[in-house]
Amino acid sequence: MLALLLSTVIACPAQQESSISGVEAVAVRGDAELSQAEALASAQIRVDEHVRSVWQERAQRAVERQAPFWMPQILTDGAVRRWLADLPVQQLVAHVDRQDRERVHEFGNSYQTTLWVSEDPSAVERSERRLRAKLRKLENEAVAKAGGVAVGWAFLALLISWVDRLSRGYMTGRLRLIGVAAGLVLPAGLFLV
Repeated sequence: MLALLLSTVIACPAQQESSISGVEAVAVRGDAELSQAEALASAQIRVDEHVRSVWQERAQRAVERQAPFWMPQILTDGAVRRWLADLPVQQLVAHVDRQDRERVHEFGNSYQTTLWVSEDPSAVERSERRLRAKLRKLENEAVAKAGGVAVGWAFLALLISWVDRLSRGYMTGRLRLIGVAAGLVLPAGLFLV
């Protein structure tokens, strides 16, 4: 009985440690620079690029899963681009370790920094939730704009037929031309706004 109790106590902390260290760290190496500050800045830029590329792939998968088939690709690409521009990169990753490497050359020393970063799971979940909400909002806006186009075309057709009736058919050709031009401008104006 005592052996069972001791083996249980010894096994419990090991399981907790493995769950804490379950987050993988990724090594991101910056360019070789002439000062340590420039090497660190280069590594941080590479971390930013790495995180944005990972999130670009995640966003494309989310769009494929969530966006309806009728949604124009240009609208989803624009929404993803705006969302990526607002992405708080520094809040999504934590710096686990840093390795500075110094090389001696004839012209002087060069420095290269490698940052080990890991994603914060709660920040990742929050960002994915924000992306899903943005895609739902985009879908609702597209439906509202399509409805606005349909209502606008119906109103335009009614208005043109009413003016044509008032003019007793003298302006039919001009009215049709104005109606076609306004009918083409209306959806473009709504979807650009």
